[in-house]
Amino acid sequence: MPIQMKWTFIVNICLFCNLSGSPDIEFFEKKIRPILIDECYQCHSQENKIKGNLRLDWKGGWLSGGDSGQAIIPGQLGKSLLIQAIRHGNDELKMPPKKKLTAQQIEDLEKWVVMGAPDPRSSENSSKAEKKLNLQASRQFWAFQPIKDYPTPKVADESWPKNSIDHFILSKLEDQNLSPSKKTDSVTLLRRIYYDLVGLPPSPAEIDNLLNLNNSKQKEFIENKINELLMKKDFGIRWGRHWLDVARYADSTGGGRTLLMNEAWRYRDYVIDSFHHDKPYNEFVKEQIAGDLMASTSSEQEMERLISTGFLLLGPTNYELQDKTILEMDIIDEQLDTIGKSFMALTLGCARCHDHKFDPISTQDYYGLAGILKNTKSVVHSNVSTWNKRSLPLSKEDEEKAKNIRSQIKEFQN
Repeated sequence: MPIQMKWTFIVNICLFCNLSGSPDIEFFEKKIRPILIDECYQCHSQENKIKGNLRLDWKGGWLSGGDSGQAIIPGQLGKSLLIQAIRHGNDELKMPPKKKLTAQQIEDLEKWVVMGAPDPRSSENSSKAEKKLNLQASRQFWAFQPIKDYPTPKVADESWPKNSIDHFILSKLEDQNLSPSKKTDSVTLLRRIYYDLVGLPPSPAEIDNLLNLNNSKQKEFIENKINELLMKKDFGIRWGRHWLDVARYADSTGGGRTLLMNEAWRYRDYVIDSFHHDKPYNEFVKEQIAGDLMASTSSEQEMERLISTGFLLLGPTNYELQDKTILEMDIIDEQLDTIGKSFMALTLGCARCHDHKFDPISTQDYYGLAGILKNTKSVVHSNVSTWNKRSLPLSKEDEEKAKNIRSQIKEFQN
């Protein structure tokens, strides 16, 4: 099972890398396009009468500019007329004219220009209604279908495969008239196993022990060593780190004023222990999304499941944001985005503002999921808000200690 879990994470991480796309374009889609649609298209798109001969509904529009010149010069804030306009520093150049954008919107637009103003809208008709994604047809894509068993393919060299996976590998190699790499020596194999499972090399003594055995005994030695390493805490540390990266683990919040999350280490240890004790992957997923709602048979299990939901609170959050409604929805968006990328290799966050352009996820789907998370109290508001904190249940041993301490306090008070 640890190896199965390991491969699951490798697949998830690889899919995440392939699907997440350019971070610059993702920033545009999440932050910039909504501002342009809500605040600029009314006067500067082909859907309405264009003012100042300036179009902001496609890249060519702001590159060619309007009556006043080029609207955006990528990488140059001071020379970009759009930035001057949204800052409202010039009475002759204020956009939008009736109200100033929020500080966050201005900051996002400035950051976008500094990034080089990445803009995927290469078509002059970008603002026109695009052909909608056929959700039902898209959901027939193989990645959204239930897992199927496929017959093991036949191969010419039946001596090479050691298991069914080898058959699939060799079948593809033979299709291309290729041969497998030659079998590695036992010492190299041992080193690979060590680095792969625990991230450390074998000791010289273990290498000597291996070399002192004959071939048949070496095979048994390596098989036993694999099982031994899978049982070590080092395996949980080595492979738990991969999941902590996916779960955006940190000991502070980021995303604005940095706040220390003094109890974040508990989630880190939960992940490491889950790998170390071979927690079933389905349980691992459920606990992180809804551990606080799962029935527990002991205070220890209840504590573990409460800690597991720390997954939802990690990540960059600007807790000092003064518009608390936006703060709540930004937290929900970050949670949904992480759930999608971590467990499904899908960018759910794209559907916050529009139906997903490439995957069968509608805005309705997004807000259906967002409504579930909205019922979860993740934040406590103040001038600088903070995350919701819950007391963990005490074990019987700790409860007894607490009882004795309370008794002693009562005696002193009397």
